Amino acid sequence: MVVIDNSSRTSARPIIEGICRARGIAYFALPGNWEMNPNRSHGIAMNWVAHNIVSHLRPEIFGFLDHDCFPTSVVDIPKLMEGKAAYGARRIAKRGLEGWFLWAGFCFFRFSAMDGVQMDFTPRFESGMDTGGGNWAVLYRSLDPTSVAYAETTTITLTLGGTEAIHGMPGGVFFHVGGASYRRLISTAHYRRLMSDHVWETWLGGPEGRLVNDL
Repeated sequence: MVVIDNSSRTSARPIIEGICRARGIAYFALPGNWEMNPNRSHGIAMNWVAHNIVSHLRPEIFGFLDHDCFPTSVVDIPKLMEGKAAYGARRIAKRGLEGWFLWAGFCFFRFSAMDGVQMDFTPRFESGMDTGGGNWAVLYRSLDPTSVAYAETTTITLTLGGTEAIHGMPGGVFFHVGGASYRRLISTAHYRRLMSDHVWETWLGGPEGRLVNDL
């Protein structure tokens, strides 16, 4: 696993790198990305990784997982991808238009099926396809549908601080903090603290193992 840092705040980068070093996790800071739209910035960052890291390492399987998706149990991605070229949460293009894509926050690929493809994770807003939509034209439309494993996204309802919100669970296992029914909650320090405590206490054995407390 590698943490790829596309933080817009430069002050956050050394903090994230320090956490990775303490946990023994590889860390890589991306070059400056001046795109203001967060979706396009995300896609540009993923393209950089695909073309400058993945294409050189040539791993059997690679993938992307958003920073706010947490596994709630052991997950065997290679097993889920046995005999498959790709695995992820599928999103459909705007009604009346052709196309689909795997959500950029939860998508995995077999390198041999992508070798030589100029993958494009930038969005296609005009077709109603978010980050990752650019891969429809260069990859997904030519894949055998049976070679793609689709991850079902279930939901979980949490009540924190007296407020009830629904969160997505890609693959039924990954808890997606950012996929909340009340998205503005995520931007408040109070809710971030409540959520951090919940994640640590529920799945990580308690907050005493937490390295950063300033949210």
